[in-house]
Amino acid sequence: MNDLVKFESFIRVPEIFFDMIGITRYGEPRDTWKARLKQAFFWSSYANTIFCLIIEHIYFIKAAGNFTNFLELTALAPCMGFTALSIVKIMTIKLNEAKLNGILDRLSDLFPRSHQDQDRYRTYNYNLESQMVMKSFSILYMILIWIFNLLPLVSMLVNYLSTGVLEKELPYFMWYWYDWHKVGYYEITFFHQNWGAFDSAVFNLSTDLLFCAIILLICLQFDILAYRLRHAKGDYKELEECAKLHQSVIELSNQLEGIFSPSILVNFVGSSVIICLVGFQATSDISAFDLFKFILFLISSLVQVFLLCYYGNKLIEASSQITYCAFEGTWYMADVRYQKSLLFVMTRAGKWQKLTAMKFSVVSLASYSAILSTSFSYFTLLKTIYEPK
Repeated sequence: MNDLVKFESFIRVPEIFFDMIGITRYGEPRDTWKARLKQAFFWSSYANTIFCLIIEHIYFIKAAGNFTNFLELTALAPCMGFTALSIVKIMTIKLNEAKLNGILDRLSDLFPRSHQDQDRYRTYNYNLESQMVMKSFSILYMILIWIFNLLPLVSMLVNYLSTGVLEKELPYFMWYWYDWHKVGYYEITFFHQNWGAFDSAVFNLSTDLLFCAIILLICLQFDILAYRLRHAKGDYKELEECAKLHQSVIELSNQLEGIFSPSILVNFVGSSVIICLVGFQATSDISAFDLFKFILFLISSLVQVFLLCYYGNKLIEASSQITYCAFEGTWYMADVRYQKSLLFVMTRAGKWQKLTAMKFSVVSLASYSAILSTSFSYFTLLKTIYEPK
């Protein structure tokens, strides 16, 4: 028999990252000195990330006005998009903390607690998938951001060993009003960029992981509902409980849609451009160091969008099975009252639950294909415009 799965294990990984940026964990008191200290740390991190985005924009505008290297501009643009996207995502979490806690409270109440129920509803499999996906994605993102952050040090060391000259480098193109090459200034600037980049990565990562965790928990409830309908055996009281559960899960899906729909739209639009620009960088005449980090950036961007679309598609599949599972039961042996009530449940289940990007696009694997197609169109256009001598 598998160990008893706790509800908290589904959200443990995103909460670890929330701790890193100062967002209060689910169920943690919010009126303690520790909570206030975390709030102060979050807003300082958020302010630093916005500041990084501003000076990135200033650098971009100045470089574009001076007709600086086109490759440099296209290298800066995806970093700006990544930072802007992280700011939008984390504010989605921050502005909807109470609503998200309410969703988690409801899912916690519905969560199967006994060994028998967890074995019956395959809760262990859900938890295993959750842990594998979240840990793998987290490792990928952390490798990405720290390679971006620390690769300049490796590049400086290689250049110094080969030429004997120490040329200071920063991880990102940002505008500064002082000479950051000076001793002391360089160290502070390097730390400032690393802090902002790490926060951007964690803002993106934690939001995506919580989004996926909630969808997975909702899919678990759809599976529970499907199992109960399939084994209702004409019990009218059980059918009533199933109808209530169905309504609750639909409401939770709609609430999740209301919270994340705007950020998903920004994510889809931004990711199309980011994937295009990162792919352009990876196929251009750049150094081996830059090639390595931009290939990793491209892989991370593709995986990030795929995760959102995969779990959006998983929600559609989980909700679409309800009608068929209800039909698989022994309704033909029940009375007319039960059959008519079951028909109402099946009719409502015919409208599948789905998440959208502000109604412009459904979050599904088909959307992922459309994003890749759009990115490739941008990529080929950019390649046509840019003709290196």
